[in-house]
Amino acid sequence: MNRPIPFIAIPLVAALLFTLGGCGGPEEHVPLETPKGWAGNTTYWWQIGADTTGAFRDLTSLEAMGVEGSHLLSMSIDGASPQEMELAQRKFNQYVKESLIELFRNEPEIVDSLFERYVAPRIQVDDLDGDVQPLIKEHQRRAYQILSRHFRYPRTLTRLGEDIPIVVPDSLREQEISGAVFIQIALNKEGVPVTLTRLEGVHPVLDRIAMRAMTEMRWQPAFVLRGGSSKPTRSWTRMKVRFGPQG
Repeated sequence: MNRPIPFIAIPLVAALLFTLGGCGGPEEHVPLETPKGWAGNTTYWWQIGADTTGAFRDLTSLEAMGVEGSHLLSMSIDGASPQEMELAQRKFNQYVKESLIELFRNEPEIVDSLFERYVAPRIQVDDLDGDVQPLIKEHQRRAYQILSRHFRYPRTLTRLGEDIPIVVPDSLREQEISGAVFIQIALNKEGVPVTLTRLEGVHPVLDRIAMRAMTEMRWQPAFVLRGGSSKPTRSWTRMKVRFGPQG
């Protein structure tokens, strides 16, 4: 008998641990094809008829998103000219952006626009000698506080293992397969998935089980706060489903 698998939820990137188990039931009870209304292959799934323009984005880095970034470790501005000071300030701002990459991945253009409008003018750096990491962390904390007044990232409304059972074939139990399926999800303005991208996989069957579950997940959509009202927007999110042997 196949059975739903319990999970442990970990904050931020929703990481879920499912243990393999069962009673030797038939594997064919677990549907492996794309669900009704969806199409795709081993890496990409999309909702048939939905607007998927730009939904399969590369969000691995700020550069891939079209947001300029910099891997600044330390910078000296001793005796710098005004032009060099301006460059140092801009590079430091870019590095603060890199520290916020998970937020940028939710909606790069909106978050970048809000950053430049509300955060960048408040970053004033007079001393970049030595280790700048503590300074970056402080500005990261302040930036999150500021941006949260104007943008809310998508939040899950359904829970895997409870609202959406995960059923694993018993035939995989003795293989003691462990690892994570890492999925990027594009959401529409209603918080409904329209595309899935498998970023990392663990096993062909488990990958598809995890992706099928994502098609049933629902989110409170991301929204922009303006003038006391909120406007929902399409966005992206990521989820990690980790499988492992029981015990």
